[in-house]
Amino acid sequence: MGLFDAGARRARPATVQDRVLTVPNAVSGLRLLALPVFVWLVLGPQRYGAAFALLAVLATSDWIDGFLARRLDQASRLGAVVDPLIDRALLVTAAVTLLLAGLVPWPVVALMVTRDVALVSASFALFGAVPRLRVSRTGKTATAALLAALPLFLLAAFVGAGGEAVTGGAWALAAVGVGLYYVAGAQYARAAWQLRRERSGGASPQSGGAGPAR
Repeated sequence: MGLFDAGARRARPATVQDRVLTVPNAVSGLRLLALPVFVWLVLGPQRYGAAFALLAVLATSDWIDGFLARRLDQASRLGAVVDPLIDRALLVTAAVTLLLAGLVPWPVVALMVTRDVALVSASFALFGAVPRLRVSRTGKTATAALLAALPLFLLAAFVGAGGEAVTGGAWALAAVGVGLYYVAGAQYARAAWQLRRERSGGASPQSGGAGPAR
């Protein structure tokens, strides 16, 4: 069982529920509510230590809500849609906030935003909306790497002098994350094109949709 499957129960198959009020969905909601606090900490009083701690917790909670959904058997249709969207909101908000504070190099943010804009634009051109495609492990790994890189850029600013090693680690994770981000983007583009062909040919879609692409 891999890291992304942690918490899954082998004794019975996972079920997807229509419930809204679940523990994983509550965790996702708290992640979203905490984003304005993070922005204020960075751009307001510039409390980089507190901002780093908060961002690290938010990044970790991306794994926690998935773990709880599997362990508590509380996977929901709402969570399948909302969780990837919150991941996107977290990544973009954190990246743009740190860019405005001068803490993250602009090429990292530009590459992230460019991929997402390209995918969304292509989705609307093909479908008139963003289709539900299965989240790939490559996409999950890319998101995890970027959610680890961004706090490290913030930590380097908090440490100040002597933070070169932290900055180097942040750059390495960012490079891996952005690279995998584009590999995942190519996978989603291929899946979307296949879905388009199936719909055009009247075939039943085989995407097994589990939410927006990451």
